[in-house]
Amino acid sequence: MPRKPDARLEGGILDAAYRMWSQRGERALTMRSVARVSGTTTATLYERFSNKGSLLAHLRRRARLKLFAAIQSSRTPTQACRRVLDFFGSHPNDFGLISEDWAIAFARGEHIPSFEFLKRRLAMQLGGEPDQHTRLALALVALLQGTATLLHSVDIT
Repeated sequence: MPRKPDARLEGGILDAAYRMWSQRGERALTMRSVARVSGTTTATLYERFSNKGSLLAHLRRRARLKLFAAIQSSRTPTQACRRVLDFFGSHPNDFGLISEDWAIAFARGEHIPSFEFLKRRLAMQLGGEPDQHTRLALALVALLQGTATLLHSVDIT
């Protein structure tokens, strides 16, 4: 009788990979090291994630959800933007993970919870429907991404 797959294994692998990413960024993230830290084999890891890109896609989704959790109590667009910068300042590796393909994600029309949230907050403040504020929300995202990039490149206290 074949063994049943461990339902918690994928979550454990992602937890280990996310910790590694958060602490040391992409240079720490090899398939072999993720397997070792998560307590599984490299072959088992490849059964769940076909390559490093697949693993990074899962980590990117997790980072986006963490960003959303950090801003979802914001009452205004301004407050949300401040919290985004605070999040990126305290999670520099998550910033790299999220911003690495943000333009591609927008172009593909991927669901990005923090972006949808920002559009809703803009609609609350300015009136209208959230989708009427897509261009403004994109402009704010571009400013936040650029600002976070600059803040990571200089020491501003």
